[in-house]
Amino acid sequence: MKSIDLTKFRGPSSTQFTGRPQGQQARSELNIDTLDVDETTPQVEFLIPESTTSFNPSFYLGLLFDSYLKLGLDKFKEKYSFKIQTSDLTIKRIINKNLEDGERNAINSLLNKTGLN
Repeated sequence: MKSIDLTKFRGPSSTQFTGRPQGQQARSELNIDTLDVDETTPQVEFLIPESTTSFNPSFYLGLLFDSYLKLGLDKFKEKYSFKIQTSDLTIKRIINKNLEDGERNAINSLLNKTGLN
């Protein structure tokens, strides 16, 4: 398994991952397009650092929506996972909810169910 520390994409003195453009920039710098198709790296774990308080769905979509498009939901879930590196259970619940929101937004976009339809 390959582990990717996301700390540097949070921004200086920030505790949040936010912004679709910032997620897209992280995707580019981390070469996620290559990882999507790299069979020598079957699993990738994103490390969410200890002092994180929020993982905004917009960042999630910038980072990973193209992977959903390429891989589909099942292969995406086999390939990518997150590890929240905090022992604070309240923060862990919040970040898990953020990740669920990002996933739901990605799936709704894939199914063309964006609320505007």
